[in-house]
Amino acid sequence: MTKLVLTAFLLITGSVPAFASPITADNIVGRYNVEASYMFQKAYLKFRVLNNQEFEIQRYYKDGHSDPTCQGTFVVTNSFYYDHTGTLSSGGRYFKGVFTCPDDRSKKIDFNIDYKGTQVEELPRGVNVTATTSMVPGAKLKAYVIKLP
Repeated sequence: MTKLVLTAFLLITGSVPAFASPITADNIVGRYNVEASYMFQKAYLKFRVLNNQEFEIQRYYKDGHSDPTCQGTFVVTNSFYYDHTGTLSSGGRYFKGVFTCPDDRSKKIDFNIDYKGTQVEELPRGVNVTATTSMVPGAKLKAYVIKLP
């Protein structure tokens, strides 16, 4: 009986629980499709995170043509807010990026993606996020992001 209890104890304490992983600069490397909308306009983007600092972004259109591929850099940061009790809480992750395009390298476009409480395991199923950009100052864009295989 002691051996059975000891074996059960070792199996329970030795098993590794599966925890969801928060989004970091290292674990979001990959290819994504993004559909962003604001008012009555939609933008379709191919988004590729190359490493933990650099990405490429390209707008494409339903008729098949696309804009040139733009290159940029990013960081992933925590978002914090004060809840109703006045306690500072972690709300999720922000992807903060800046990019330039081949037609005008002096023009920098910045944007932020608020992943809220999204975990990295949810990205292949697709997630709804909120984005802000210097292209539409003061506006919050709704976007759908899905990681491609």
